[in-house]
Amino acid sequence: MGNHGGLAESTENLEGVVSLSAVNIEDLFRVPQRIVVTSHRGFSARYPENTLVAFEEAVRAGTDLIEFDLRGSRERIPVILHDSVIDKISNGSGSPGDYTLPELKRFDFSSGKNSQALTIPSFEEALQAIPESIGLNIQVKETDQALLLEICRLFDTYRLYPRAYLTLSTFTGAEAVKKINAAIEICVLERKYKLDTGMLKEMKSFGCRYLQPHRRDVTPELCREIRAMVFYATMYYSNTDADNRRFISYGMQGIMTDAPDMLAATLKTLGR
Repeated sequence: MGNHGGLAESTENLEGVVSLSAVNIEDLFRVPQRIVVTSHRGFSARYPENTLVAFEEAVRAGTDLIEFDLRGSRERIPVILHDSVIDKISNGSGSPGDYTLPELKRFDFSSGKNSQALTIPSFEEALQAIPESIGLNIQVKETDQALLLEICRLFDTYRLYPRAYLTLSTFTGAEAVKKINAAIEICVLERKYKLDTGMLKEMKSFGCRYLQPHRRDVTPELCREIRAMVFYATMYYSNTDADNRRFISYGMQGIMTDAPDMLAATLKTLGR
């Protein structure tokens, strides 16, 4: 986990965090016996979710990838937010689309987990802050054309192709991204359906290489099938040592977790 040794170039992004040269996430999945670690909304078990602080602490914990969610402000600037409203995690209310980005920045998104107020990050701010040595699983929660165009523009501007992919809820949303930029790697969830052989074939036919199986679908048989069909899979989710060990024993390639420190401890104990 987080073993990026041998990479030469470095710059400093998140405060005090050194960025090594850009990662190719496909290479991570190709390492035998490696468990690829994705921090869900950053280090969200301990820090305010989807904030730069949570991302910084995930990097410090040794994560391989960071997962975060995108929605649009009123002017359709992509901002990092999971919920459809800001009520739960800020001192504001309503949807992000009710506000311009400067207006959203006035709210405190620390969720009571931080001693200081935290602002909502824009997608571009996160891209500027997260080290290039960290991969990105970017979940797109809204799929209107204006927002997708801006997300894809930033994806291309920051040349995220080797280190990131977009995750869409449906094939319909994924197709909309493909029409804008077919070079962007896409993961499709389609949670209405069980992730079985038929769905794996449909995802393969669509061109998906990255998968995000829900924990309810993860079995040793599914893990074998995923490897046989040459997918790169990160399951959602595992937050305890017992679950970490169970899913690793099944043969899962990657694990998404709120607690990357706990997963790191599991992997260390297992010699992984």
